[in-house]
Amino acid sequence: MTKNGTVLPITLFSTTDMQSGRDDDIVRMLGSVEAFKQRNPDVDVVLFLLLQRCDAATAERFIANGPAWAQVSAIPDRRSLSAARNMLLTGENARRRLALNGIVAFPDDDCWYPEDTLDTIHDAFSTDPSLDFWFCRYGMEPRSAASFPATQPRLQTVISFASSNTIVLRSALAARIGGFDEQLGVGATLSGGEDTDYAMRAFQGARKSAYIDARCIGHRDPNKALKAKYYPGSLRAIAKNVRTRPSEIHALGRKVLVGSLLAARSQMSWRDYFSALTRAFAR
Repeated sequence: MTKNGTVLPITLFSTTDMQSGRDDDIVRMLGSVEAFKQRNPDVDVVLFLLLQRCDAATAERFIANGPAWAQVSAIPDRRSLSAARNMLLTGENARRRLALNGIVAFPDDDCWYPEDTLDTIHDAFSTDPSLDFWFCRYGMEPRSAASFPATQPRLQTVISFASSNTIVLRSALAARIGGFDEQLGVGATLSGGEDTDYAMRAFQGARKSAYIDARCIGHRDPNKALKAKYYPGSLRAIAKNVRTRPSEIHALGRKVLVGSLLAARSQMSWRDYFSALTRAFAR
């Protein structure tokens, strides 16, 4: 159960590819949110869920069998992850939710919340009106966030560990910073980086941020083999967000160095590395 404090509405945004064969994953995610609802019936939870590559009949069955707190829409084609999230964020009902004093999160269809993690997040925001941004790490064997203390993160911590699954914002901040960069992310011109970009903007715009240095949200473990694939997008995300903040240029320098090390170790070609540099600084 949530502790004493203001009861805040929670708004979630997620999307799933109905032809991906990951039905069990979305059921697990929905189940973890439903468990929170059962523990905290006074908390208003709404999930905006976009079903991609989904026909009308399948969407109707999903809605009929799904939770009442999910507002489900469907499209027949597939969009990039950033474009899909922005479709949800710009809907009329979503805009009304962002106008509330509440909490916003972006769970992937294959993530889940361990018992008491959503409760801990809600408590953090409800008991501290100045808290605007919260995040943790993720993994296959998550533990409840209630078991760990929160600390004040640095920018590099945000870059290294904030992901779309683990970032939570106060709704006013989410409304203020806008949507996801549609040039970044899975299915976009540059794979990856959309969550880094979004998290950096949230961190820079937040009055107060909190970080739990533990895996408190369930998701498959980070795959180091994908570093090279997502490097151009993440480099672009960092470059675009430090241009007006010279004091944070060290974060960009560190990322440039990481790319050179990937190339030197033959984990990424030098051609791809220099291409990533060119794209990162393109206007």
